[in-house]
Amino acid sequence: MKLILLPALTLFALAFAWQCPECGAENQDSYCNVCHLPEPPDGMVYIPATTVEIDGESVDVSRFFIDVSPVTYREFLPWLNNSGFSSDELGIIITGDGENPMDFLAFTPFQGDQQGGVTVPSVCLENPVASITWNGAQSFLSEQGKRLPSLAEMYAADAAGVIQPFDTYTAMLAFANQMRAGMGELLGTVGTQAMFAGYSTERERIMWEFTGTVPGDDAGNTAPSSDAKYIHIIKPADGLQISATDRDDGYFNVIFRGAIQVP
Repeated sequence: MKLILLPALTLFALAFAWQCPECGAENQDSYCNVCHLPEPPDGMVYIPATTVEIDGESVDVSRFFIDVSPVTYREFLPWLNNSGFSSDELGIIITGDGENPMDFLAFTPFQGDQQGGVTVPSVCLENPVASITWNGAQSFLSEQGKRLPSLAEMYAADAAGVIQPFDTYTAMLAFANQMRAGMGELLGTVGTQAMFAGYSTERERIMWEFTGTVPGDDAGNTAPSSDAKYIHIIKPADGLQISATDRDDGYFNVIFRGAIQVP
């Protein structure tokens, strides 16, 4: 068999070629040379324009990119440590408790590191980051050029097979020993058990995800009013289950991912 050697420039071009998810064309530039779709950012997937049905109503969804996976602690920690937050601000961003924010940090994997910043146990780094307030999630995503997906976008992403369940119990067990070490064996154990009161079945333990949509608003709205108190959350359970939560509170079983509107 004859070996064919390709020039280095050809190999470079092949290595960086991408196939447009809209029209299927092969490209080397950052935009598709046929339909002009931007190349999907790393870690994101393209969702074409579609229509979804929510509570019996049809909602049009413009095309967008969405993170394949929720934001992890590994991705979130550098932003948290480099933003210059005070201890009070840090507690509010993570848990949303304005009175005694640092008390509530005991119920998260966050802990101080030797450099004066914040870290988590290494076993938690690839887990979806939880206990972050809605405003904290939006602040992080905005610096990445992203935003929280709308309720309708989450429906479209779920239909495309993007939204996968994450088990709260598995995530919590990753730092259960830390809770016992920091709070004492009895209090740490009781605290862990209290978090799972009412979350005994596999379906109940599925983590929720933040959306950018206010209850009662258009399901496709990605710019909710700044004075809206509650925000829709969603999880993949028997299709998609919708609920709402206070935008100023962070919960151990609520995670988030980013989206980008495609022009």
